[in-house]
Amino acid sequence: MLKISKITTFIKSYDYRLWVLFFGWLVSAMGFAMVIPYLSIYFHNQMKISMSLVGTLFGVAAISRALLGLIGGDLSDRVGRVKMMGMAQLFRGFIFLFMSVLAYKGGSFYLWSLLVILNWMFGGFYQPVANAMAADIVSKEKRVEAYSILRIGGNTGWAIGPMIGGFLASASYPLLFIIGGILTFLSSALIFIFLTESIKPDPSKEKFTFKDLGKLKDDHNFLLYCTVSLLLFVVIGQLVSTISVFSVDYVGITEAQLGFLYTLNGAIVIFFQLPASKFTQSKILTRVLLFGSLGYSIGYFLFGFSESFAWLFFCMLIISVAEITVLPASMAIAANLSREKHHGLYMGGYGLSYALGWSFGPLIGGVLIDLFSTTPFILWGIIALLGLGAAFGFRWLEKKLPADVISISEKRSGEIINQ
Repeated sequence: MLKISKITTFIKSYDYRLWVLFFGWLVSAMGFAMVIPYLSIYFHNQMKISMSLVGTLFGVAAISRALLGLIGGDLSDRVGRVKMMGMAQLFRGFIFLFMSVLAYKGGSFYLWSLLVILNWMFGGFYQPVANAMAADIVSKEKRVEAYSILRIGGNTGWAIGPMIGGFLASASYPLLFIIGGILTFLSSALIFIFLTESIKPDPSKEKFTFKDLGKLKDDHNFLLYCTVSLLLFVVIGQLVSTISVFSVDYVGITEAQLGFLYTLNGAIVIFFQLPASKFTQSKILTRVLLFGSLGYSIGYFLFGFSESFAWLFFCMLIISVAEITVLPASMAIAANLSREKHHGLYMGGYGLSYALGWSFGPLIGGVLIDLFSTTPFILWGIIALLGLGAAFGFRWLEKKLPADVISISEKRSGEIINQ
């Protein structure tokens, strides 16, 4: 009974809207993770598209998503968060259904590319806005933990989605896309039915102009932070396209085994994200990002020596530990740097950096696979070097960013100032 009471107290310590975002993100991530890793394999193996071209597609899609995320974040400051998120998920659901038709009847790579880009663009109207709502409803002291909660929701979807997707992809690609669409519709329904606004929309400011985005250019600390973070996000961006194709085509594991690799990644976040956030939220957050970047470098470098599923499993374990360390801390710093009443714009700007990393990541990974498929330690060694660059960048930022942005502890803030 005592344990149940603690859980109840913990749940009630947050605004109920955080838990709606949690479940909406879980369902959305399940549908997305069920499809995306196998989409690269579908293009490469069944449509015979080169990995460089596949990487380019995901790169263009991620850039489109980044730009729309920046615009969507700013618009959500004006018209409200719920409308933006709900409509984005609704349109993404329809796109998944169109993909199922293409997989059944056949279609050109150009048409597939259009649907992928549109799907990612509407994703840009969802995630930055969800992060902005979390910043609206959660105090600064609890943001690392709050973003950890949202990540648990997303990674629960990532744990379940690829495992189911692996079996669906083996049986029927059209069915894979249909189920992905249904889950995305469910996410939209949760948002529209259960979420209430976290800001007061101002109809007089609904008109958007690109000049509004210029508010970010004068915030030099925020721009420096996003620039250094971009290096880390390029490394993180290898998680889907590069790892999936490398593991199946070059190491030789099955698609079902690939699903279990992503399930491991999601499971580690589910079970260890909250303990990790409780440990890291009282630390200097730039140092958390430094050590997490080093963890990514080690994990990806070891991928270059993979010859079995067991070794891939070990490498994914290292990467997953790095992931639970860096991502909530990274989002918390972005939220702490953002200005009141402009959380949407700032989280959109942060989302631009994140999405550009996921843009260049698969592109760089795809080119490296095509160039160094016979020497994988070079492929993954280059990626590991990018992680080292991010680690040095975060150490440098510790001296640049305000102490109250990178630490919630007064004692820690004093330590930083005195260094």
